[in-house]
Amino acid sequence: MNIMFRYLAIIFLFILSTISSSNSLEKIKITDEEQRIKKLNQLSWYNYDNPEEKFITYEKANSEFYVLDNEIYLKNTDVNQYCWWQFGKPCNEDFLIIGDYYTIYMSYVDDGYVKIDDWKNVDTNEWLKELRENAAKNAEIFKKQNLNYATNVNWIFKPEFNDEKKLVNYSKEILWNDEVKTMEATSIVLGKKGYINIDFVYNIKEGDDLKSYSNIGKDFAEAVYFNDGFKHTDFKEGDKVAAVGIGGLVAGTLGVKALAKAGAFAKFIPLLAKFWWILLAPIAALGLFRKKTKPKKRSD
Repeated sequence: MNIMFRYLAIIFLFILSTISSSNSLEKIKITDEEQRIKKLNQLSWYNYDNPEEKFITYEKANSEFYVLDNEIYLKNTDVNQYCWWQFGKPCNEDFLIIGDYYTIYMSYVDDGYVKIDDWKNVDTNEWLKELRENAAKNAEIFKKQNLNYATNVNWIFKPEFNDEKKLVNYSKEILWNDEVKTMEATSIVLGKKGYINIDFVYNIKEGDDLKSYSNIGKDFAEAVYFNDGFKHTDFKEGDKVAAVGIGGLVAGTLGVKALAKAGAFAKFIPLLAKFWWILLAPIAALGLFRKKTKPKKRSD
């Protein structure tokens, strides 16, 4: 009973903090495209004027990441407002980055040091099976809300752990009820006190090379660096350790139960509450702002 109460308290506090931080937001979905574009242009877009390639400080995560001169981005509250106007729901991310044909969402979770020894127990086939089952269940819910829903899910790249860079990459192809296809690539970059979750979303056109576009997401994740003292390799005895290892964490971000410890899966409920927008609204209309060039490879 005490454990269940604790989980309910965690969920309540998450919801309360979300409500508190979004009181000043205009919580509506703008369906008129012209009006929506005008509203979106009122947000504080960085790297819009005088664009340049540069590293951006991610203070919350004690890290930095690299943006190209053809990418613009929003931070914190503006990200949530963007999602309300565009999708009619909050997304609670720290950064939203728009490139030529893709959108990137970033958030930091300070759950502690994530162990990596459970990766040997990962079964990506079982994960895909459960993803499809979850999509079918969600479809029934989303239909009633008159929202788009996924009808099929396939791996483009199965989840893979990069031991050198201490990160996981995976990407999925999603088929929607309106026959639109999207690509969703996710990276989880591990630090000493937590991890950065990165979601890369792209609308698929006929003939697109999905693996090439998935690699754009990988390039982005590999140009994310934790500061000295906050790297995964800086862990020492006595530091806070996360409740689940990397296998359980990836399972949690996918919304599947495999590898999650008994009871520990409840920790992912607040986390999964953030991921609705990846499953409902694949991508904002691009080309709304300024004309940009083709994506370029990031510096190492």
